[in-house]
Amino acid sequence: MSQATQHTAQRVTPELYVEIQQFYASQMPLLEERRLVEFLETFTEDCTLEHVPFGWRFDGREQLLKEMSARRGDASKPRAEETSARRAREENIAYYDGLVYRYWFDRMLITPAEDGTVKVRYQAIVSMTDAQGKVSFEPTTVVEDVLVRENGALLTRSRVVTHDSAQWADKIHNPN
Repeated sequence: MSQATQHTAQRVTPELYVEIQQFYASQMPLLEERRLVEFLETFTEDCTLEHVPFGWRFDGREQLLKEMSARRGDASKPRAEETSARRAREENIAYYDGLVYRYWFDRMLITPAEDGTVKVRYQAIVSMTDAQGKVSFEPTTVVEDVLVRENGALLTRSRVVTHDSAQWADKIHNPN
C-alpha cells in the first residue's frame, strides 16, 4: 500500500464509514423497489450519472427519472423479452419487467476531501431473478461516486459506472 493510500485510509473515521454504508443500504433498495422519485431524492438536483465505456450520461434528476422510468420496468409484469441495453434505449423499452433485481457492492474505498465532498469507489454487480428463481447477472462494474452534504444529509452529486466489458451495452438481458 502506498503512503498516499495509507494516509487516505487513516482519514476515514469509523463514523463516516458506517454513515456511508447506511447511505447505500438506504439508497439502493429504493432503486430495486422501483421507487424512482425517492431514489433520485438521494441525488443532488444537478447530479450526473454516466455509464462507460460506450455508455450514456444523464444530467439532473429530471433526465435521470425519464431514463430510469423507461428502463426499470415492472416486477409484476411478465418477463421482458430478451434485449440489450443498447437496443432497449434505441427502441425505448424496459428490460427489467418481471424481474427482481439487486445491487451488490464490495471493496469500498472512501476518500474524504478538504472541500467536504467524499469520493467513494467500489465494485458492484447486479443480479436479476425471474419468477422461476433463475438468476442472471449484468457485467461487473467499478462505480465512482462523489457524495456531498446538503442540510446534513449525504447525497450523490455524481456517479460514474464503468463496466468491465466494453460490450456491456450489447449484452443480452434476461437470457433463457
